[in-house]
Amino acid sequence: MTRTMSDLFPPRPETLPLFAETPPVLVRVIDVETAGQRLAEDAVIEIGSADLDLGSGMISNPMQTLVDPAGVEIDPHARRVHQITDAMLVGAPSFADAVQPFAGAPYYAAQRAEFDRSRLKLPGRWLCTYRLALRAFPSVRAHGLQSLVKYVPLDLSDVRPLLAELHPHRALYDALCTAVLLREIAWVLAPRCTDLADFLLRAEKVSAEPALLAKFRFGRHKGVPLAEVPTDYLEWLVREPDMDADAAFTARWHLDHLRLRGVRAAPALPVQ
Repeated sequence: MTRTMSDLFPPRPETLPLFAETPPVLVRVIDVETAGQRLAEDAVIEIGSADLDLGSGMISNPMQTLVDPAGVEIDPHARRVHQITDAMLVGAPSFADAVQPFAGAPYYAAQRAEFDRSRLKLPGRWLCTYRLALRAFPSVRAHGLQSLVKYVPLDLSDVRPLLAELHPHRALYDALCTAVLLREIAWVLAPRCTDLADFLLRAEKVSAEPALLAKFRFGRHKGVPLAEVPTDYLEWLVREPDMDADAAFTARWHLDHLRLRGVRAAPALPVQ
């Protein structure tokens, strides 16, 4: 049975508090920086994390470490982005040692969880804040981390002291911003669920699915609100065997949503 967005996060009950009293629900929000080489040759060079208690909204236990890349040199483009140099990594712990303090959390979250999970290989349940932000903030103009910080906007005041002397694309800076993002996502989506356990279950399902895009990123309808995209174009996206997974998933969701509502989608544009 196909689930709709309203199945996963139904309309918000007016009387449900944003954060009911509940035992601590710990999510370790984590970020990695890498040497920027091709996947098979890449190496983690920095790990950062912060713990978010979804029950209280408190962010605590910031951790950060550089990592010895075992001989892998940092790509010049990656170095310009995160400003980590090969010299800074001299004497850093091995990956096996560096990752151990970050293990043991019941939940992990990352802005692109598939990326971080594949490199850290930490067991646990994973949430993807990028995919969740697409559900919580579909009208925001872009869903990269710093775009969400700017355009949601996110209130970083309680983590501001921890951000001092850091900058975007360093692991701890991004982990702290992502923790604030997940807290904001929970403030928007958790009240639509019966409790935080229900929110986590639904959030994990969304995180495991392709992204439900706000707008298509290519083609003749690039950037067009999805309500205005013709039905035959959506159907074409679904039929194409090599179509981008996020685009096909989004097209299928909107077609199912239209059928369930009995709403007729926009007609195809005439061919000139």
